[in-house]
Amino acid sequence: MLKISYTEAGFCPAFFVYLGAMKRVLLLSLLFMPLMSLGQQKVGLVLSGGGAKGLAHIGVIKALEENDIPIDYVVGTSMGAVVGAFYAAGYSPEELQMIVEEPSFQHWIDGTSTERYQYNYTKREDNASWLSLDLIIDPRTGAQLNSPLANDLIINFVLNEYLTQAAQASNFDFTKMMVPYKAIAADVFTQQTLALDSGSIMKAVRSSMAVPFFYRPIKNNDQYLFDGGIYDNFPVDIMKRDFSPDVVIGSNVATKLSETYPFDTDDQIINDALLFMFLDKTNPNVLGEGDVYVEPDIQSNFSAVDFDQVEALIDSGYTAALRKIPELREKIQGRRNKAQVELTRRDFHQKFSPYSFYDLHLFGFSSDQEKFVRKLINFKDGRKTVTQISRAYFQLVSEPYFKNVYPNFTYNEEEQAYVLELYLKSTAQNALTVQFGGNISTREVSTLQLGAELNSFKRKLNTYKVMLSTGRFYEAVNLSTRFNINPKTRFFIQPDYQYNHWDYLSTEDIFDEQSDPLILDRIDRRVGGIIGIGTEGRSVLTLENGLIRNRDEFSNTIDLSSDDKLDVFKLRGFRSKLAFERNSLNKKQFPTVGTRFYTGVKFIGSSIDYTAGTTSAEYNTNNPITLSSNENWFEFSMSFDEYSKVTERYSFGWLFEATYSTMSPLDNYRSTLIYTPSFEPMFDSETYFLDNFRAPGYVGAGMKHLWHLGGSFDFRLELYGFLPFRTFNEGITQEAEIEMGFQTPQFKGMGALIYDTVVGPLSARINYIQGNSAPIGLMLSFGYLIFNEKSHE
Repeated sequence: MLKISYTEAGFCPAFFVYLGAMKRVLLLSLLFMPLMSLGQQKVGLVLSGGGAKGLAHIGVIKALEENDIPIDYVVGTSMGAVVGAFYAAGYSPEELQMIVEEPSFQHWIDGTSTERYQYNYTKREDNASWLSLDLIIDPRTGAQLNSPLANDLIINFVLNEYLTQAAQASNFDFTKMMVPYKAIAADVFTQQTLALDSGSIMKAVRSSMAVPFFYRPIKNNDQYLFDGGIYDNFPVDIMKRDFSPDVVIGSNVATKLSETYPFDTDDQIINDALLFMFLDKTNPNVLGEGDVYVEPDIQSNFSAVDFDQVEALIDSGYTAALRKIPELREKIQGRRNKAQVELTRRDFHQKFSPYSFYDLHLFGFSSDQEKFVRKLINFKDGRKTVTQISRAYFQLVSEPYFKNVYPNFTYNEEEQAYVLELYLKSTAQNALTVQFGGNISTREVSTLQLGAELNSFKRKLNTYKVMLSTGRFYEAVNLSTRFNINPKTRFFIQPDYQYNHWDYLSTEDIFDEQSDPLILDRIDRRVGGIIGIGTEGRSVLTLENGLIRNRDEFSNTIDLSSDDKLDVFKLRGFRSKLAFERNSLNKKQFPTVGTRFYTGVKFIGSSIDYTAGTTSAEYNTNNPITLSSNENWFEFSMSFDEYSKVTERYSFGWLFEATYSTMSPLDNYRSTLIYTPSFEPMFDSETYFLDNFRAPGYVGAGMKHLWHLGGSFDFRLELYGFLPFRTFNEGITQEAEIEMGFQTPQFKGMGALIYDTVVGPLSARINYIQGNSAPIGLMLSFGYLIFNEKSHE
C-alpha cells in the first residue's frame, strides 16, 4: 500500500525553504490586506455519491486549488465522503491522485489480496469454486447471509491508517480538521439521514459508503448505518443547514441515468442501474442562484465500478471545474492561493501524533476468542508501530472465521498513544461457507464441484471442510479438518482424507474426434495429515504424511477389443513430503501479477501387486499370475513462476521447473510412466497423459506474453520446453528401460483469449502439444480446471 509522506510525494527540503520564504511574503501581505477581508465569503463544497465516478471529485478539488478558489467546508456522501475526508484530513489533491492511481487502491475497494494483506498459512488449497456463499450460524437467530459483493477487510484498516491522525489532531471533532467536514449516512430503521461529524472517522466514512449488498454495514455509536445516498446523495441541504456558507459548490457525479429508456447503451449502464436502485436520485435544483453546479461529463462513459479508470475520471472532474472558473470568480470574491493552502496543510500535519500503539480493546469476543487474539496481538514487548499492527490484523482476518472483524483506532491523551479496537459481530459464533464451481468445456473434462467449509471456535479455532467433484473425466472427495494451534507461531495441524478417480478414456473433444483414446482408469486414496507453519506472510512450510492406496487399470496398446482384460496395478504404501511455498500470484488460474516459488522433497515407500492383462507381453492365458514387489524412492522438485508488468497493456511471465526422482522401473513401461513426474504447465495440462512430457529427471521452462485488450479481455501466448536428462523408454517386451543424458527437447504452447467474468474465466484456446495424437487442438471452457493433488505427488 502506498503510504504518503511529504518526501515521497515530491516535497524535498528545498521546497520547505521556498515555503518559508512564501510564508514571510504572506505575512507581509496580510498587513496591507483591507479590513473588509475579515468578512470574506465562506465557501462550502458538496460532493455527491457515485461509486467509482466519485473519483472525479479529486479533479474538481485540484482545479479549485489551482485557481485560488477557497474551500471552507466539505460535506460528502459515499465516495464523496471518502474524497472529502482525505481532503479535510490534509491530503492535497495531488497526493490523493497518487494514492488512487496506485495498483493497491483497486485492492482496497474490492478486498482482493495483495502481497501485504494475505497470509499463505491460512490460505486453503486452490479449488475450482466460482461462487462462495457465506453464512453466519447462530443458535438463536439461525443462518444469516454474510456475503457482500466486496470484501471490506482492507479498506477498513486503510481508512483508519490514513485518517485517524487527522481526527486525533482535531480531538475527534471533524469540524476542527484542516477543512471542517461531515459525512452523510443513513439509518434505514428510522429512515433518517445522519450527518456524522465526530468520533471514529473510519466508522463515519465507512458508514457513508456502505451501499447495501456491496459493503456490509458496520455499527457507529451502536447503530447500523448504510450509504448516505439512500436518502441524500447530494447533501446541499445539510451543508446549508449546518455550515451556512455564502456560496455552495456542488460537485455531482450521480444524476439520473437517462431521461428515456437507453436502448443503445442499456447493456453498458446496467451495473449502474442495479447499484443505484438503492440510492436517492441527485437533484441539482437544490442549489440556489448564488451557488455553482459542477457536473463532470462521465455519465455515459463510465460506470460506478470503473475503479481502474482513475486518470480519466479525475481528468473529467478537472475539466468540468475549469469550465466553471469564470462563474466561480464572479460569485466568490475572496482568493486563497496554493502556497497559503499548503502552509495551512503543513501546519495541520504538524499536530499529528505519530502512530504508536500501546493497548488492544476487544468487543464482541468470547473469552476463548480473546485469548486467541491476544496471543497474536500483545504488547508484552512494548508499544507497536502501525506496520506491526497491520501485520497482526491481516494475519488475524486471513482466517475465514474472522471475516466479521473490523478495526478502529482511538487515542489516549494520558498515554499519548493509540489503542487498537477490534469489533466482532456478536452473532458470529460459527461461519459456514458454501462453494459452487467447476468447469464447462468442449472436451469431455467438464466437472461440477460443490463444497462446504465450517469455521468454528471451540476453545481453539477449527475448520471443517468437505469438497465433492463429479464428471465423466474426474470425480473426487476431499475431507479435512484444520486445528490452528497457535496464531502467534502460525502453527497448524490438518488431518485429511482424499479420494480421486480419473478416466482418461472420457476426454473426447467435439472439435477433434480423431484423437487417439487413452485407456487408463486411475483411483487413488490417501489418508493422513499436514503439519504446517507460516514462515512469512506469503510463505508456508509443511510436512505431509499419509497412507496411500491406489488402483490403476490400463491397456498397453491403443487397440482394445471387448474381450481384452486390462492390466491391474495396485500400489499401497506411505508418502512423506516436506515442502516450502511462497505464493503471491493474483489469480488461481491465468495469473497476471506475482510470484510463486516451490521446492519440496518426498519419499514413497510402497508394496505393489501387478496383474497382467491381455495387452501385456507377460500375459499367460493358461496361468495368469500376480507379481508382487516393494519399491521405494525419493523425489526432489523445484519451480519458479513469475509475472512482471512491462507496460500498462503488456506483461511478461516466465516459468522454470526441475525434478529429479530416484524411482526405478516398475513392472512394465505403462505402470512406470503412471508414477513418473510430469511437466504440466498449461491450463488443461492435467487432462492429458503425455508420454513425452514425463521423465524421472527433467528441466522445463517457458515464457508467457500477456496483453490486456481492455475491459475484462486479455490475450495470452505461452510457449514451454521440456528437456529430460533421465528417461524411461519402452523395451521390446514392454519393460521400462532407463536412459541417461539429455534427450531431444519437447515443446507445447497455448494461445488464449480470456474474458474474466465476476465468477470465473471464460477462455478460447488453441493448444499445440508436440507428440500428441492431435497436436493442435481448439478448446472453449468456462471456469477452473483445478484438481486435487494425486496421492503420490
